[in-house]
Amino acid sequence: MINLRKYRLEDKLVGVLNNLTLNRKLLLLYFFCVLFPLLLTDGFILSMIISNERTQFKEDMKNVATNVSADFASSIKAASDISNNLYVDMSIYTFLDTQFKDNDEFYSAYHDLVNSGYSSLYLPNLSRIIFVADNDTLTSGGNVYTLNDIKDKSWYREFISSEYKAQLIFYFMGDDESGPSQTRTKQVKLVRWLDYHRGTDIKKLLVINLDYPLLMSNFSQKKYGMLAYICDGDKLVISTDGQTNIYSPYSSVNEADRKKAGYVRDVEIMGKTYTVMVFPDNSNVVAGALKNHALLVVLLLSLNVLIPLLLVRLINKSFTSRLWQLDKVFEKGNENVGLVPVSHIEGTDEIAHLMYGYNELVTRNRQLIKTIYEDKLVYQETEIEKQQAELLAMRMQINPHFLFNCLENVRMHSVIKGETETAAMIERLAALERDVVEWNQDVIPLHKEMGFIKNYLKLQQYRYGDRFSFSIHISDDVSDASIPKLTLATFVENACVHGAEKKTRDVVIMINAHSAGDRLVLEVEDTGAGMDTDSAQRMQRRMNECTFADLKKNKHIGILNACLRTKLIAGDDVDFIFESEEKIGTYIKITMPLKHFDAQQSEGGDE
Repeated sequence: MINLRKYRLEDKLVGVLNNLTLNRKLLLLYFFCVLFPLLLTDGFILSMIISNERTQFKEDMKNVATNVSADFASSIKAASDISNNLYVDMSIYTFLDTQFKDNDEFYSAYHDLVNSGYSSLYLPNLSRIIFVADNDTLTSGGNVYTLNDIKDKSWYREFISSEYKAQLIFYFMGDDESGPSQTRTKQVKLVRWLDYHRGTDIKKLLVINLDYPLLMSNFSQKKYGMLAYICDGDKLVISTDGQTNIYSPYSSVNEADRKKAGYVRDVEIMGKTYTVMVFPDNSNVVAGALKNHALLVVLLLSLNVLIPLLLVRLINKSFTSRLWQLDKVFEKGNENVGLVPVSHIEGTDEIAHLMYGYNELVTRNRQLIKTIYEDKLVYQETEIEKQQAELLAMRMQINPHFLFNCLENVRMHSVIKGETETAAMIERLAALERDVVEWNQDVIPLHKEMGFIKNYLKLQQYRYGDRFSFSIHISDDVSDASIPKLTLATFVENACVHGAEKKTRDVVIMINAHSAGDRLVLEVEDTGAGMDTDSAQRMQRRMNECTFADLKKNKHIGILNACLRTKLIAGDDVDFIFESEEKIGTYIKITMPLKHFDAQQSEGGDE
């Protein structure tokens, strides 16, 4: 009894849905099965997931700040260790305190200092080590300077204005430090007083120049996953994005930048406090949450299918049975029985209107089928005549094309050489003219096409002389293969005109014909002027996609003509490859079905 009542209620609901438009049915489905469940369940759970992901993201920023701080300390460790060793070395103090009588005595003491353990004052990751002392008997230059030489330097003024005995100085080398071998760039120095041994009152200073570009490169190569700044007060001294321009002054970090930072911490280096700021990419939070909880997201979507299934069942029963009814009448039409009308139509919705429209279509179809069939035959005959007319127009177009170029070659030869012995050229030109003018066949055997090409290239040799050569190789199994007349010759002529004429050095044209399975492969390669890669790619697309309308554009007409004739005779199963490189040459490859020449099937009989 319960099941019976259930089905009766379902049938009533289906009856109501039958009278609703499909648009209203879809709105009901969308609201109850998609929008409402997603807003209530997935929205709430996803917000919790993203909140947890943000917490984890903050922890990741803290780890980035820790790693950046550690890498910063590690990057200057070598300089710090060297400064500690030099700070306690008595021989340096003795050298800087000595009052030298003249330059000879200074240089002698300097060389003794270098030879005693400072043979290399240029170390990895460090630009230079410099000793400074308030001793006017020192000779400034190289690695030793007097205090007067550097007292006006910006980095020195910054150092003495602080309370630190040793610190890093990040500064921009300005006008006060210009010189023949220096440029205006960002610099970093480790500066400390040499006051460990107090034998005299002479002030002594140790300066170690660090390689700032290398320091920046080390940070940019680290994959932190987030942007981080290291700041000296308001001065941005290091950035992990690798975009810092060393030829411009240091940037300043304002309060707005600090507010954008997701995490800020202080790090103490050599007694001085630096600020590390990490900037998050908030777009990664949502993406990371979805990626890390993909299984949960899939589960939520699966749960949301339960309610849609219930409503879809009602909608399915509303229109699927009637669509099946339409499908059956369509099947009868596929069995050559002819279109039959729908016998019984229910409801007033779009599917019912579709059925009424189909019945009207069946009636009109039975009346028009004969007329449509006759019109199709007329159309096919028209298309055949159109293709024949276009093919004839292409023939008329290509004939004068070769004649003009060959006669021009003879004329150029006579002008350049100033001689009349052109019998051989005239003989070959006559052969070319016969092949072009006496067009009895559209399809000829490949060996005849090669004979035409050989005569043409011989004429080109007369024109270009020793700087032009060619080679022709044709496999025996494709010698009698069928190809459209003067198609391969068109590509060879293109190699001469656009390759050899535009290049003053030696040019070689190589022609190869062979088979690959049941395919004929034709290759034309030259070492001429070539063209850029973009132009070559556009040319290849035009060759493979050309139409008769392209011939009206008067650009590359010869090549497109040959491509269209090949497609018309061999069908669309033809591939063209066009590759070129400027000042290197051009390569053309044509692949088409391998068909052996049959004189009876070709147009016009034998030549």
